[in-house]
Amino acid sequence: MGFEIEIDFRSSLLSCATCAIIFGPYRGCDASLFLDQTPSGARVEKLANSNGPTVRGFDLIDEIKAELEAECPGVVSCTDLLAYLSRDAFVVSGVPHYDVPGGRRDGMESLEANVPGNLPLPDNTVDMLIDLFKRKGLNEEDLVVLIGAHSIGVAHCFSFLYRLDNPQKAAMVDPRLAGVMRFTCTNQMNTLAFDTTTQYKMDSIYYKQLTEKRGLLESDVLLSEDPRTKDYIQKFGHDQSGWFNKLGKAMNKLASIQVLTGDQGQIRKQCRAVN
Repeated sequence: MGFEIEIDFRSSLLSCATCAIIFGPYRGCDASLFLDQTPSGARVEKLANSNGPTVRGFDLIDEIKAELEAECPGVVSCTDLLAYLSRDAFVVSGVPHYDVPGGRRDGMESLEANVPGNLPLPDNTVDMLIDLFKRKGLNEEDLVVLIGAHSIGVAHCFSFLYRLDNPQKAAMVDPRLAGVMRFTCTNQMNTLAFDTTTQYKMDSIYYKQLTEKRGLLESDVLLSEDPRTKDYIQKFGHDQSGWFNKLGKAMNKLASIQVLTGDQGQIRKQCRAVN
């Protein structure tokens, strides 16, 4: 199933946004991050500080869901919509088409308290990342495959500028990149492209940049140096087609974490609210 996505800046940013959303299966992949409120009245996941401005694309998802409900009400869940839209956004950005299974249903609860410890952060150590992914049934290769999504999109200055204030961390930043960081980040909310060479195209150049200390995020650069993950970084940097093949499989694994099926959950009429 495919959705029409305009090939413009919005869809390029959406590729990153949808990846960020699907990266957060705090309890499981059940579209809980979409909810503005839940029956319990508890604070929802999208209000967590670690989500903040990094999660976008909700308005476009609302538009697509409304069209789906008009054509085939109660058929496509918000969880499946997210998986399809993530795939289609990647395809727009250069990734070959891959099949995405359906049948997921939507959760009815969203808790801000579920976010801490369940979302990869820019300053995570490799041990922390491997442990997080292992708890979700993903291995070291999956981890490296999925961080390749940083080939597109942008990072806010607050997620990487701190590296320049620490001599040890600053030594892991290419001097030219450090200059660009300082020039760009006059405000912590400013943004810088992960990959300034091919900012709107999904390719394996990002992996090569990591080995040259030209990655914005500390966690990504650490992966390029750790013996458990660096071989994957080098491999995908020289084998784009191999990475593309692994990416579709890893995204499907990610979208299969603790899913709701059968009579579990519901198929929401609107992604922002339970029925």
